[in-house]
Amino acid sequence: SSGINAEYGEIQIQYTIVSQIMNEFSSDGIKLSFLRELARSELLDHIKVCEGSKVMFWDPSLKGPFNLIIDWPTLKKHGVVSMFDLQERIPSDVLENKWQSVVLLIRPEIKMIDLINRSIRSVSTSQRREIDFHIIFVSRRSTMCMRRLEEYKVVGEFKTISELELDLIPFDHDLITLELEQSFREIFFEGDDTCLYQVARSLMTLQTCYGVIPNVTVLGESAKKVLDMIERMRQEVPPADKAVVPKIENLILVDRRIDLMTMVSSQVTYEGLIDELYGIRNNQASFPGAAFQYDDEIQEVVAAKMVSLTSSDPIFKEARDLHFNAVGHFLSSKARQISAAYDEKKDAKSLSQLKTFVGKLPHIQAEKKALEIQTSIAALIRKGLDKDYYDCFAIEQELREGLDVDKLNAPIEEMIYRQAPLTKVLRLIAVQCIASDGLRPKLYEFYKREVLQAYGYHHLLTFDRLEKSRLVYMQEKNQATSYPTLRSKMKLCVDNVNEKDPTDISYVYSGYAPLTVRLINWLTQGSQREGLTYLDDIVKYLPKPCFTKKQKSAPASQERWDGGGEVHTLIYFIGGCTYAEVSALRFLAQNHPNKQFTIATTKMLNGNTLLDSIIEPSPTEGVPEFML
Repeated sequence: SSGINAEYGEIQIQYTIVSQIMNEFSSDGIKLSFLRELARSELLDHIKVCEGSKVMFWDPSLKGPFNLIIDWPTLKKHGVVSMFDLQERIPSDVLENKWQSVVLLIRPEIKMIDLINRSIRSVSTSQRREIDFHIIFVSRRSTMCMRRLEEYKVVGEFKTISELELDLIPFDHDLITLELEQSFREIFFEGDDTCLYQVARSLMTLQTCYGVIPNVTVLGESAKKVLDMIERMRQEVPPADKAVVPKIENLILVDRRIDLMTMVSSQVTYEGLIDELYGIRNNQASFPGAAFQYDDEIQEVVAAKMVSLTSSDPIFKEARDLHFNAVGHFLSSKARQISAAYDEKKDAKSLSQLKTFVGKLPHIQAEKKALEIQTSIAALIRKGLDKDYYDCFAIEQELREGLDVDKLNAPIEEMIYRQAPLTKVLRLIAVQCIASDGLRPKLYEFYKREVLQAYGYHHLLTFDRLEKSRLVYMQEKNQATSYPTLRSKMKLCVDNVNEKDPTDISYVYSGYAPLTVRLINWLTQGSQREGLTYLDDIVKYLPKPCFTKKQKSAPASQERWDGGGEVHTLIYFIGGCTYAEVSALRFLAQNHPNKQFTIATTKMLNGNTLLDSIIEPSPTEGVPEFML
């Protein structure tokens, strides 16, 4: 589009900043921490433009991502004296303090512009003259938002209106994400390519730092669009003065629609189940506070406890990729190790032995605290895996294996009649639909009619979106089958999985191997330079287009970086990725020392969050009770 083309020329400015930051990092290996430094640097540059003391009002959806990038002391050091969620009215005490600048940090959404309008108008005209108002759009300033500001006649109230390009955010040493909340919705049934532009731009940033990735595999339509954008960007942006030897050998662009079955299936890894039951947002999850009361502590009971879930927690780092059935044994083993470490004090006979123990004590205490937290979380998960959960999981397994997928599923029908949560019902219908390459017309109409009668006719919009995204749709005449064939050829359903000591990636779904990860494993076996050519028998059953392409780079950069024998592959999920897929890819890397994976995604998702973005809200949702 013309809007995207107009911005290609601005990319070189960003890459100059990237180069400056990269000079501070070692040239050895792939270090993703520079992305955090890049985002921090950009935010501070925007804040410096705002004069004097500053108060910041945040779009609530941005607080989590920016918490991973910058801390409060750094903001305070740069003149920020207070922060609030953006709200209908600017608090009177904020105005009384007479801050020189009010900074509004928002995503480019109409609802945020409406909120800004009400917020600005809550300030008297005389007070507005004394304050400099600034808007920072993350990641882009949209034409529609600017038009709405003009309609409200408030554009003149802002001293600056700028945009902050928030790139990939490191969640871990091998996981980076754009954290675009509605990426699946925008790409696959709203037809908005803005997300794809941001994917392409983030890849240009990575290639600026780590060299042009020579081998690119495209899986699906949105993946091809991203590659097309990259090629156009590379033509627009002048080549770097100094060519970078490529440190990433392969790029695999994955359109989420290549494998929707994995997306709607229930995860059974430790981290996956935390996400399914409690929701992980920006490496944090909220749990009932009462579950974290320990006998040896006197503390106030809180309603909810926020727990950070990162590899900085040594217990969580080891447990996160395990099948949940293996977690109990792992935690018990860790408890014995920590107990044995404490017992070393009794065996300390000399002063030097006691000194050694005291040196270890902080580490032992930290592990003990981490173990208590993860044991409490595991207990909460065990409690959440009730009969209803296991019943739904059994239905999923039967449908994935192709049992009676062309018939009415009685348990699904019963769930609709008792009005079980709609996300659960639609996940199972989607599993049945994908397993049978679409529902028979009569079966589709039956499910649709029953859902509308049970949950409301506003879900006509929900079904329209489900069809567009190919989660629930009607079979066409003479339609070729793909999923049953892929299930057989790619060994997606595996019997007798060893959950405690797995030998196959299928452990992450208790007998179902994510199609995406199975495909990535086969693609990275042997020489990637062969691309998809030796998988022709598989590729013909995947959504088109699927191909491998070479990216040309400057002659000086065509030599290969010696990565110690490792082949580094960047996998980019366009439309979302599950924690179970991340665990499966880590399993492959651990079992193949010559493989190293970095996983990028537009958003971390599960079946519930995916469907929440699709389901049409009730017309009465958000309406005060007295008005109903």
